[in-house]
Amino acid sequence: MFSPMDQPAVIDGRLLQGCFREAERCEIVSLSLEGLRNALVESFHAHMTALIEEIRTSGRILRDLADRSQVHFQRIPIVLHYLDVILPCLAKSLRDINEYIEDRTASKEIRWRKMYNKMTEESGGIPLPQRFVLYNHYLRLLHQLLTRDDPRSYGPRAQRALGRADLLSALTFEDSAEEPAKLPIPPDSTILFQRKFDNDSLALIAYINSANESPYLIMQTYHMGSQWVSVRGVHELCILRNHSAVELRRWSRTEGAAKLWASLYFITWEEMVLFYCSFASLKAQNSLTLEVDSDEYILQGERRLFQAQIIDDGFKHSLIVYEDSETKGMRLHAAVWEGELRQCPVWTAFITHQYNSPTWLVKKSRHRVWLKEIQLYVFCHRYRPHKQRKNREGAFELNFINEKAASKFRDLFYPPSSPTSNTDSENNGGPSR
Repeated sequence: MFSPMDQPAVIDGRLLQGCFREAERCEIVSLSLEGLRNALVESFHAHMTALIEEIRTSGRILRDLADRSQVHFQRIPIVLHYLDVILPCLAKSLRDINEYIEDRTASKEIRWRKMYNKMTEESGGIPLPQRFVLYNHYLRLLHQLLTRDDPRSYGPRAQRALGRADLLSALTFEDSAEEPAKLPIPPDSTILFQRKFDNDSLALIAYINSANESPYLIMQTYHMGSQWVSVRGVHELCILRNHSAVELRRWSRTEGAAKLWASLYFITWEEMVLFYCSFASLKAQNSLTLEVDSDEYILQGERRLFQAQIIDDGFKHSLIVYEDSETKGMRLHAAVWEGELRQCPVWTAFITHQYNSPTWLVKKSRHRVWLKEIQLYVFCHRYRPHKQRKNREGAFELNFINEKAASKFRDLFYPPSSPTSNTDSENNGGPSR
C-alpha cells in the first residue's frame, strides 16, 4: 500500500525508466544505421541520413521528457497514458530496424532495401523516416503537455492529435493507419496497399472490390481542413511517368479528352518503379479492362540495355535490363512473353553494385545463369519465385532459351577483355624470354 503522496514518485520512476531505456535504444540503433550507411554507396545516404537524424531526435526528446518529469512531477499522471501508447510503438520500430541490420544472411544493401520497403509497407505507405517524424511530433506534444500548467492552452489541434492515440498503435502493428469503415470501401473488400504523398496531404488506397473482384483506387486529399474523396477503378485510369512523378489520368466524357486525376511524387526511383509496375499489372489482369496501351507498360525515362526470352517458373517470360536515365539505377524486369497479358509485369529486381562482386553472377551452363543476393518484387500471384532457387546456395536461376542470350547477359555486367588489350597485357606484363 502507498499513500497518494507516494504515487507521483512511483510513476516518476516508471516514466524515467521507460524514457531512458528507449533513448538509449535510439542511440544504439542510430549508430548501427550510421555504420550501415557508411558501407553503402552515396545514392542511399540521403534517406538513411534523414532516418538517423529523426531517431536521434527521438532520443533527445525522450531524455528531456525524463529530466522535465522531475520538475513537473505533479503532471506525470496526465502524460502517462499517452506515454504508454508511444513507447511500445517506438520500441517495436527500433527493434525491427535492428533486426534488419543484424540479418547476416543478406548483403548490406539488401538489408537496407528490405528495411525501408517492408516497414514503409506495414505502416500503410508512410516512408520510414516519416514514421519517426510522426513519433517526434507526438513526443513534442507530450513535452508541452508535461511542462504547461493549463492543458487547455495547448490548443485544439494538439488535443485532437493526442486524442487519436489509437493511430500510433495502428501505424506500427496494423496493415493500415486508417479505419476502412470510414472510407467508401464495400464490406469484405481487400486493401492491397496505402500510400501518402505531399506531406500527408494526399493519400492513395488500392483495394479489391468484393462486389466484382476488381481493383479500385481511392484518393483522399486534404485542403483547408476539409477532406475530399474520389474513387476510380484501375480500368478507368491511364498511367504515365513525368520525371519523379507518376500521373494517373481519367477520360472526361464531357470534354472528350484525358484529364489529370492524380499526380504522385516519389522520393526514390525504386518506389516509383514498384508503384508503376503494380498499377500496370493490376490493370492488365483486371476483367473490366477493355484495353491496355502498350506505352503504359513502359516506364518513360528508362533505357533498355538487354532483352531475351527465359523460362521462368514454367512460363515464357521476357527478361529486360533497364537503366534509368535520371538516377542511372539498373533493374531486371520480367514480363509476360505472349498472349493476352503480353508485356504485363511479373517481377522486378533492382541492381546497384552487386555486380562489383565477381561471385554475384555465375554462368552455370550454356543456358543457365545464377544470381546471388538479389531480391524480387513480384506483381503476379501465380508466379512462384522459390521455384527458381532450387539449389544449395539459394541463388536465383535464369533459364535462357538462347545460348547466346545467356552469354550476352553475363557480358553486360562482366564485359570480356578485348583481344587487343589481352595482347598488350601479354607483351607488356608477360615473362621475358
